[in-house]
Amino acid sequence: MSGPGGAAASADVAVVGGGIIGLAAAERLVAAGLSVVLIDAAGIADGPSGVSGGLVRAFDPGGGDRARAAAQGLAAYLRRGRHGRWPAVRRHGGLTLVPAGAGGALAGVRAGVLAGVEAARDAGHSAWVHDAAEIRERFPSLSVSPDLAGVYEPSAGWLPARAVARAMLRDAADGLTVLERVRATEVDIRGSRVRGVRTTAGPVAAPAVLIAAGVASADLALTAGVRLPLRSRSIGYCVFEPREAPGDLPAVVDTTTGAWLRRWSDEATGRGGVLAGVVSHVTGVPVTVTRGTPPAEQERVRAVVARRCPALADAGVCGGVMAHDALAPGGEGAVTAWPEPAGLVTATGWNGGAFKTAPVIGERAAARIREVIA
Repeated sequence: MSGPGGAAASADVAVVGGGIIGLAAAERLVAAGLSVVLIDAAGIADGPSGVSGGLVRAFDPGGGDRARAAAQGLAAYLRRGRHGRWPAVRRHGGLTLVPAGAGGALAGVRAGVLAGVEAARDAGHSAWVHDAAEIRERFPSLSVSPDLAGVYEPSAGWLPARAVARAMLRDAADGLTVLERVRATEVDIRGSRVRGVRTTAGPVAAPAVLIAAGVASADLALTAGVRLPLRSRSIGYCVFEPREAPGDLPAVVDTTTGAWLRRWSDEATGRGGVLAGVVSHVTGVPVTVTRGTPPAEQERVRAVVARRCPALADAGVCGGVMAHDALAPGGEGAVTAWPEPAGLVTATGWNGGAFKTAPVIGERAAARIREVIA
């Protein structure tokens, strides 16, 4: 599947970025009968996508298109992809914590939350709104204050991100050439139209180019005269080992604190624990992925997540990851077909939240590519 080093390659589409969005788009393009060259500087799923926490759920508190995309994304993951070969969702359930009304009243939950619940249900998923007392009864390992409510989804949970990426790669194998650890250096333009990309392994000829390379998308797009206002932002998580692993724990997203957590297990040793992170506001970080978390980051995460899962207050830390995402203004990702140069499409800016909607974003990006080729 790898392209010949140093030699020119050609295809219907060049996809730059071997993360979850680039892979999902490449799979959809191959399914539509197009040939694809996939280019990634770090290696397939060796960037932030490969170390994602992998949470998937149908509910999104933003409502609107984000909620529809989340619901459709979970449906694709539950189907296990086009051929039924993706890893199965770990259906530990999903719980999204949101502010409740005065005195914990569910009637005070904001309209966007209720719209998100309806979007999940309209897409065929089960979702219920619970008050704090109901959450505590259902999940004794959680501590939830009376001013919170939660949207619970029994079919939600998480997926092993790297295994999903590799499964997408296998599904696209027949029409895909992969250039791993090859850097795209410039979009090749002739006149006002894309003709491919130049790379460290030689030129790739293609009448359409999709840039889905996270933060690195900005520099590459600039070679085509397109400005993408992206910044790198710190992301990461810790793996905690409490004295007793909370076996009732769902995949939790706390919109009030930026915390998220899910069960973790080491299949080789049988050890269990909790994988947890908290949204960071630190930007301009190096574009790297490193194993382990500094003590200061461990304590920052612990101070927040222990409020929801008290067992983590004195739990040891046995692992973690520090990485980055591509922060876009307003926090909204976008798939854009640029009028000039014709043939260029970008898919960037999901701020670390792309995994749950990747099948939908990939389909949208593939659709834009098919349009610009036509």
